[in-house]
Amino acid sequence: MSYADEDHETLTAKRGDAYIEWGVTDAWTLTGKYERVDFDESNVFDSDGWRTTIRRRLWSSQGFSTVVEAGVLEGAAIGGFQGCESLGLEVSSGIGYSKPTLIADFFMGVTVARREHQDDCFRNRAEWVFGLVEPDGSAWTAQLWSERGKGTVSDKVEIQWSRRFGSFEPAFALRTEYGGAFDESAAVISLVYRYGNL
Repeated sequence: MSYADEDHETLTAKRGDAYIEWGVTDAWTLTGKYERVDFDESNVFDSDGWRTTIRRRLWSSQGFSTVVEAGVLEGAAIGGFQGCESLGLEVSSGIGYSKPTLIADFFMGVTVARREHQDDCFRNRAEWVFGLVEPDGSAWTAQLWSERGKGTVSDKVEIQWSRRFGSFEPAFALRTEYGGAFDESAAVISLVYRYGNL
């Protein structure tokens, strides 16, 4: 789960989300997410949203892996500010790579997705992630998002630091919009709980 203080030019907001995933088998994973955003100055833009998907790992070898994912989603909050509000479908695919190094474990990944909604709203989304996990359990992660669709152009970057303590992993991140369409920044805190030996 995570909590974010957001600044949207002249408006400020608080965003919270809860995310869960369950590995049904080594290849199949179910996910669920609920997200809500509340603006401080006005409730006109307040929104919430949910998403549920199933993900399938197709192939993995020598540090590489590929996945496909599909699911159902609804609500503007799930797509960020000015997101699509109606019921929709999402399909995505991704490739990742990880490798131990002398100082830390390195990982990276790329995901592309398409969202189609009932009200003729759509989004094309690409995400890149790079990170290092140090032997003491701390990690640095950089994520870049690029989103295009009906009525929106958005590019964001987020830098996160986290530290694992057993099954728990608290994190702090800074996020900013750099695409030039509008100004947005956020400070994010989150907590991950891993059940079992994940």
